[in-house]
Amino acid sequence: MVRHILPLLAAVLVLPTHAQFDALPDSDAGWTVSFWIGPGYPYEGYFYAYDDLSPDTLIGGDMYKKLNVTNTFGLTNYGGAMRDNELGQVYFCEPGSSVPALLYDFDVWPGDTLLDVFGLYPQDLRVYAVDTITINGTARRRVEVECLGLSGPTGIYWIQGIGSTQGLLQTVACGSVSGIGELVCMTANDTVQWGPNVGGVGDCALALGVADAERTVALSLHPVPAEDRLFVQGAMPGARLEVLGPDGRIGLASTAPQGPLDISALVTGVHVLRVTDVDGQVRTARFVKR
Repeated sequence: MVRHILPLLAAVLVLPTHAQFDALPDSDAGWTVSFWIGPGYPYEGYFYAYDDLSPDTLIGGDMYKKLNVTNTFGLTNYGGAMRDNELGQVYFCEPGSSVPALLYDFDVWPGDTLLDVFGLYPQDLRVYAVDTITINGTARRRVEVECLGLSGPTGIYWIQGIGSTQGLLQTVACGSVSGIGELVCMTANDTVQWGPNVGGVGDCALALGVADAERTVALSLHPVPAEDRLFVQGAMPGARLEVLGPDGRIGLASTAPQGPLDISALVTGVHVLRVTDVDGQVRTARFVKR
């Protein structure tokens, strides 16, 4: 990514030059992400973790942490390498390349623009909002990004210590017909930082699973945006429903209701409904609570 920051903000509103800033864990971390091309296609799952046997590699004079990636079929390959410069930026070097690019930048402020190199296609992003949230007892800087040319909250975040809510490497904020990614689970030091059991002991590799295409398409929600009630179509009797809020925490849990789901107690914003059927199949769908 290439940053274009207003001179005034660059001069005044930046992280201290020599302050240590851990943007992502540098060991004992794992990320499970899903990617869905669209109707008629199954979910694809990927699990990223640091290489335990040979974790470090030198790229351009800097030390990077190597990633392994395991797909839905259990095949594990080299997934690239990441470097946290401890100043707020994370760089990533793709497999087969020796030229890293900026993946995340937490030293930004609303209005800053970025070139998203690792999205579905290179595109300009703009920082919509920056705040601090507490997840699992830790205060984390959160950056909400939007597609340049559009305006308004997207519910797509980069979260310090976790990554992008659309997946570790998929930082895209612009809509696309090419598919959509989602961060399903993230752990650090065997503790869940993002997913359905934040704060619990877990291994994100266990979340690497798929739902078949027909059942995924059958799950639908209305109205969207919703205010107090949400109708869920496609949830089987006995299925467990969980609503994950913008911070990844479970804000509501229920069995599949006969009527609408009462969401009046949820905070406003983008939520994810996770449906676990009695046979263990998991499906998800996004909705906006206003």
